[in-house]
Amino acid sequence: MSYLPTLRREHPDRMVLDASTQAATVLIGLANAWFANPEAIDALLVEDARLDECVREGIQLGVLGSTEHARDQLVDRLVTEAGGAEFHLSPKRDRYAAHQARRIAKEARRMAAALDGHANAIDVEVEAAERERSARQEAELMRLRAQLANPGHQPALPPALALQHPADR
Repeated sequence: MSYLPTLRREHPDRMVLDASTQAATVLIGLANAWFANPEAIDALLVEDARLDECVREGIQLGVLGSTEHARDQLVDRLVTEAGGAEFHLSPKRDRYAAHQARRIAKEARRMAAALDGHANAIDVEVEAAERERSARQEAELMRLRAQLANPGHQPALPPALALQHPADR
C-alpha cells in the first residue's frame, strides 16, 4: 500500500493528486462502522449532507458559528467512527521500518520535484502573460498620449465608412 497520494498528470498542463487508496481504507472503516451501528452513522451522514448544502448555499448557523466549521467537525467525527485516517508506520526499529521510511521519503521527493517543475512551468506562463498584458497596456498608453498631443488630428475613416450623399454614388 502506498502511504502517500499518487501524483499523476491528467493533461500536459494539469496534475492530479489521487488519494483513492487512502480514501478506500477510510470508506472500508466507515462501512464497518455502519454495519455495527447503522442508525448512528446514517444520522451523521444525513447531518453532514445538510451542513454541506448550507455551506454551498452560504447559509450560516447564526449564533452557533460557522457552518463550514460545524461540517468539518462532523466529518472529523465520521472519520473517527470509521477508525481514523492515520496510517501508522512500522513502530519497529528494524530494516523493514528503515526501508518503509526511505520508500515514503523517495516518493515524497519525486512528488516534490514533479510539483516544483509544474509550478515553474506555471510561473513561466504567468510571466509571459504579464509581459504581454504590460506591452498591450504600454502601447495603448502611447496611443492615448499621442491622441492627447494632437487633438485635432484624428485618423481618417476608411473610404467604406465615409459618409456619402446618395446622389454621389
